[in-house]
This record gives sequence, C-alpha cells and structure tokens, in this order.
Amino acid sequence: MIARHLDPGRLTETQVDSIILFARGLSPVKEQIELIKWQHHADDLLELNRHWKILVRDSGKKVQITKELQRAGRDGLGDVTEPPSKC
Repeated sequence: MIARHLDPGRLTETQVDSIILFARGLSPVKEQIELIKWQHHADDLLELNRHWKILVRDSGKKVQITKELQRAGRDGLGDVTEPPSKC
C-alpha cells in the first residue's frame, strides 16, 4: 500500500486489512491478541477484528474531515460542516 494513494475517507477493504495486519505486528496489540486467544474463545478474535475494521474506517473518516477543515481554513473558504453521523 502506497501512502500517497491512501484516501483516509474512502478506505478499501484491502487497505483496511493492511492497516490491521500492521497493527497486529505491534507488540502491545500482539500481546493483547495472545491474551484473548488463551483466556477467551476463538470467536472473540473474530469480534475483535470486526471492531478494528470499524475503528480503522471511522478514524480514516475523521482524518479526512480534519484535512478538509484545515484546507478550508488555509484557503479562507469559510465553514466546512461534518457529514451527519450514522448513529
């Protein structure tokens, strides 16, 4: 995955999976995964993976909104509103 082609507001499934694979290699995350494997059920890892995907997508959208707000502030375009939440 090339960072310059990464649009944080519109992550593809492959990009989300790449980000999750990267995060799983970090020692704090790796330790938590091992803890879940040994103290809980295998289904808990599937649920954890589902939550990670949601978190990565939401974080990407927040990054995109922040970039747009900063760009609008630099260009003097006025107010930029956030899209309505899905809640």
